Formats: sequence, C-alpha cells, structure tokens
Amino acid sequence: MIELVMTVCLLTQPGDCKKERLPFEGSLMTCARSGQFAVAEWIGTHPKWQISRWRCGPSAHDA
Repeated sequence: MIELVMTVCLLTQPGDCKKERLPFEGSLMTCARSGQFAVAEWIGTHPKWQISRWRCGPSAHDA
C-alpha cells in the first residue's frame, strides 16, 4: 500500500513539527501527481497546521 507522508508544523510554533501519514489508494505515480489534492484537503480540516513537505512512499506497515 502507498501512503502520503506529510511533515506538518504548528502555525504558532513552526519548530513544533510531526509526521502525518495518510493511506493512498493507487500507484506511487498517482500519489505523486494527485497527492497535492489530499494535502489541500488535510490543510482545510487542520487550520492550525502548515505543511512543510510531503512525499509518497510505501506504507510503514508494509516495511
């Protein structure tokens, strides 16, 4: 399974960051092309956080 891995930081404390992992249905290429839409949706539901980076990769559960 593929997952979208985002590094997210609090807007009020940019040094306070964590990883968020979202399962992604589809291929790695589809995630790379469409992941920005999932990131935008996540931002819309988490207004106190900002995305510092994101990537697609194999699920941590598959490792």
